[in-house]
Amino acid sequence: MKWYVLYTRHHHERAVYERVLSKGFQSYLPMAMIWRKSKGGPRKVLTPLFPRHIFVRCYLEMYAHLELISIRGAMRLLEDPEGQFLVVSDEEIHLLRHLINGGVPLELGTYQIEGERVEVVKGVLQGISGIIREETRTILHVPIHALRVCVAVEIGSAQIISCSDGEEEPHPKLLPPGLIADR
Repeated sequence: MKWYVLYTRHHHERAVYERVLSKGFQSYLPMAMIWRKSKGGPRKVLTPLFPRHIFVRCYLEMYAHLELISIRGAMRLLEDPEGQFLVVSDEEIHLLRHLINGGVPLELGTYQIEGERVEVVKGVLQGISGIIREETRTILHVPIHALRVCVAVEIGSAQIISCSDGEEEPHPKLLPPGLIADR
């Protein structure tokens, strides 16, 4: 089974997610806390991290494809540049779950990013690697290659170490906790 990306109508992510689950598919809708302006002042709101995107894990055959796109609010399955259905690796889904479960504020960032490759060695995001960019605050950008976006999270500089493996392109990873202690 593979993870695919189901594209939904605007603001229909939660409803489509529930409908996909009710059809018996394994599904994932990453939700993040963000600050929104309101009449009473700023407040935290739980919102989809990737607007209009739901991850669905299945054996994609004609029947499953037709069933998914016939769900009310669903529009289509996303495709890669070659015209094949976009597949998200299990590692990237696991990485997203780890980021979401960390309980830290997340934002979407740009995919083409320059900076130092680092690995988180302390805190709730321990084991995640990405690109660090220091402006007025330290921001860790974790690339999600399938969607060609980065998930950005503010992190303390004491929680990270530099990776010097000489790789050209950053590959995010989530290491098992035991591997970090072995270094």
